[in-house]
Amino acid sequence: MRSREQWTSLPYVIKQPSPQVWETTGIKGNLDNLDIRSAAFKIKKAVYEEMILYCQQALPFEACGLLSGMRFNGTNLWKIKNETLKSNRFSMSKESIELTSKNANKMGEKISGIFHSHPSSPAYPSSHDIGNTPYPNLAYIIVSFYKGKVEVGCFQINEGMVTPLKLIIVEE
Repeated sequence: MRSREQWTSLPYVIKQPSPQVWETTGIKGNLDNLDIRSAAFKIKKAVYEEMILYCQQALPFEACGLLSGMRFNGTNLWKIKNETLKSNRFSMSKESIELTSKNANKMGEKISGIFHSHPSSPAYPSSHDIGNTPYPNLAYIIVSFYKGKVEVGCFQINEGMVTPLKLIIVEE
């Protein structure tokens, strides 16, 4: 298992938005939380590195969690237990999500993103990810370890439509 220093020194590949848009069938989700209409998601560098390390430590299983901040920013990371504990699925309990949302609200923040890992597939939403997206107005970040390379993708998923977002890493 690699240390934090080893992972943070690896050259990360961040998927930038492309003209491609993937369409599949998905479920309609509720529209509470934030109404995001941005083409980029900003995340603190320390939060980004912590997210990658947390996902790496969960291997060979998927890791998952939430990000909170103001508008379309990830300033805090909330690690959530993967109730599924599989290498190709994740699920978070409703209670964990509600508790995290309350704690973020106490800090003056809102849930701004959902993250999970793909231990052995690319950093793109799977058909299962797309079909089980209850919050279409959040950023969906996928940390992939496909073929031993760390790759991070950021997307917005709404009614089966996947839109790539630019992921901007910011200093504190």
